This record gives sequence, structure tokens and C-alpha cells, in this order.
Amino acid sequence: MQFTPIWIVTLCIYLVSVIAIVFLAKFTAKPVDSYDFSFKRVFPFEVLNHNEKPLPYKILLCVFVATSFAPIFNLFTNYGQIANVQGISIAICCIFGLAAICFAFLHYFDATHTMVHLILFVTFLCLTLLGNALAAIKGFAVYGAYAKHDQKMYCSIVGGIICGLSALVCVIISLNPRLKHWANLEKVDNDYVRPRVFILAYFEWITFFLLAIGEASYFLILLVQ
Repeated sequence: MQFTPIWIVTLCIYLVSVIAIVFLAKFTAKPVDSYDFSFKRVFPFEVLNHNEKPLPYKILLCVFVATSFAPIFNLFTNYGQIANVQGISIAICCIFGLAAICFAFLHYFDATHTMVHLILFVTFLCLTLLGNALAAIKGFAVYGAYAKHDQKMYCSIVGGIICGLSALVCVIISLNPRLKHWANLEKVDNDYVRPRVFILAYFEWITFFLLAIGEASYFLILLVQ
């Protein structure tokens, strides 16, 4: 695939949106229940509800979702014909994009919508796992098919390995028994408070990072395909 400027711009915008989301979450969210923001303790919806600048954060979420789907249009732009675009490439882009939508929706369903929130998280985790797993297979397949003819194909194996590791972490998260007791609180001085690691909130943020890392790696695979 040609290393066109549109791919570089799309990847840069995607990475900037991820970094900006993390920055705003960390430095603009107000304290929640008397303690400062921590990815280990605060849910994404609390970042939005307790944010000094909610509008920029919402805009960044929209940019994050849009750029997650952007590779689909870039694929058509590069190949010129729909028939020449591999179905697996489009499927992976759609899966990553749907996972990004789930992450965005997690900001709008708080603890009062427990069942909806849990369904969204499970869907988010499964889509992130599936997207990374398929991207890893794609990376290995591209490397195996073209490595002998193009030395640049090492980028595809690197991307494949990163996606594979991200998928493995997703599996570990899904099998963690602590998720069954995610709502448990700690008793401190006759009061119940969140533990230092509020497991569901922590795993939602970890899954977000795994999605970001996985899709950025998939960009790398597509660039050298």
C-alpha cells in the first residue's frame, strides 16, 4: 500500500485524540467523592460528569470515534475499487470503530444504569479483543506473504505482535475473578469507600488503552500492506 499523506494525517489525528482524552481526563476532571482523579479508581462517565471542560472532552470523543472508522475510507482511497479491498481489512476497521463507540457510550450510562453499563463494558471488551486478535492474524499473514519481496514488511510483524499481546491482555481481563465483585467497597473509619483499585473502572480504562494501541498498530500494518 502506498504511504500516502492521508494515512499519516489520520494516524496523527487518532493518536492526538487519544493523548488529549487522557490529558483532559487526568488534569481537568474534578475530584470525585473527595479523592483526586485516578485511572484506577474513576469511571469514564465520572470524568465527563465532573469535568471542568466537558465540551472539549466530548469533541475529542467524537474525533476518536471518527478516526477509528477512517481507515475504511482510506482503504477505498488507496485501492480505488471496492472489489480490490480485502473484506477482513474492512471488518477489522469496523470492529475497532464499534469498540470506540462503546467507549464513548460508557460516558453516558452511569452507575444508576448498572445493567446497561455492564453490557456496554462487556461488548467493549469483546470487540477490542476480537479486533486485536484479527489484526494480529492480519499482520502475521501480510508478513508471511510479502516478507521475501519487501524488507519493509517487518513493520507488519511488529504490529501483529503488539495486537496479539493486546488481545492476550483482553483475555486476561475477561478471566479475572475480581470482576465478579467489582462493586465491593472498603470499610475505613466506619465508612465505606472505593478501594485504591476499583476494578471495573480500572479495566474500562485499560481496555481503552488496549484499543488505542491495537488500532494504532493496525494502522502500521495497513501502511506497509
